[in-house]
Amino acid sequence: MTFNDDFIYFWMGVSGITSRRANALLHEHTPIELWDGFGKTLTDATLFGERAYDALNRFHSEEYLFDLADKLNNMGISFVTQNKFPDKLKQKEVDPPIMLYYRGNIELIRTDCVAMVGTRACSSYGKDAAARLATDLSNYGVTIVSGLASGIDTYSHRATLRAGGKTVAVLGSGLNCITPTVNISLAEEIVSSGGLVVSEYAPRAGATKYTFPERNRIISALSSGVIVVEAGLKSGALITADYALEQNRTVFAVPANITNAKAVGSNRLLYDGAVPALNADDICDTLSFSRKKSDCKPRAIQLDIFEQKIYNILRSGDESFDSLVFKAELIPPKLSAILSGMEIKGLIVKKQSNIFGLI
Repeated sequence: MTFNDDFIYFWMGVSGITSRRANALLHEHTPIELWDGFGKTLTDATLFGERAYDALNRFHSEEYLFDLADKLNNMGISFVTQNKFPDKLKQKEVDPPIMLYYRGNIELIRTDCVAMVGTRACSSYGKDAAARLATDLSNYGVTIVSGLASGIDTYSHRATLRAGGKTVAVLGSGLNCITPTVNISLAEEIVSSGGLVVSEYAPRAGATKYTFPERNRIISALSSGVIVVEAGLKSGALITADYALEQNRTVFAVPANITNAKAVGSNRLLYDGAVPALNADDICDTLSFSRKKSDCKPRAIQLDIFEQKIYNILRSGDESFDSLVFKAELIPPKLSAILSGMEIKGLIVKKQSNIFGLI
């Protein structure tokens, strides 16, 4: 390995210095000036933050940084530093992280991206809207960015994978501490399908109430536009919309029934001037994206014998839970578990009055 600016950014990143302090220092000094001057001409701990200063001091060793990079590599984790970011991620309004840890195809951060966000406790309408928009945008070659959370995030990622498209998951925790844990397999599927999972947090860092809102700025920064699919008044998706406006990104919102409490926030965005997200064509036109059909092919999903039985039944139309119990000849607890698994995979959607249908 050759010690260069990448490793100086890496040194700063692993120290835990805040992006705001780091960016201020990098505005005044080159990376090599920071490295050579640390502890010599740069001795004021308040410039770095006292905790970060101690860590920077401990980690101020080429040998240590090379060893740490090797350990990350052995875990299947790579890193990209700020000096290699695309311009959209280096924008001042983003407060760009010093580095990102990642698994998968890092080149996706340079593609035409649209973020899809929304409430975790989404309605069947929200699930269907997320799946439809993600599928159609994927078919136009657009990369779908979301946060790997439950609800709208999960349905957006899943629909993209089913369409054979590419998706980026931005975590509010480290790569080895994915939450919710039920989405660990989804993260692996994203990576194996040529997608990307990224985080600004160290691999073993757990999520906190601060890290989820903080990572939202990266979701919007990577994207030309942010689609709020469904969001209540206090949904974290509205934080992403606020970041998008600060970063001069286009904010879209999916129109919803005014009686739907889960969509009060997204409907309010429309009232405040967000662009209605009616279909993929309009979204691409608004963002000046090419609408050439992608060559991606729908991904085959492995179904077990019970899932295949349910899938075949629903191909003829929506069914109630009780009807599925009868037609699939399954006891209710078993059927409930199967349906939950198929929902997580993005195969079916639960509609009103306990009705299920294919996405």
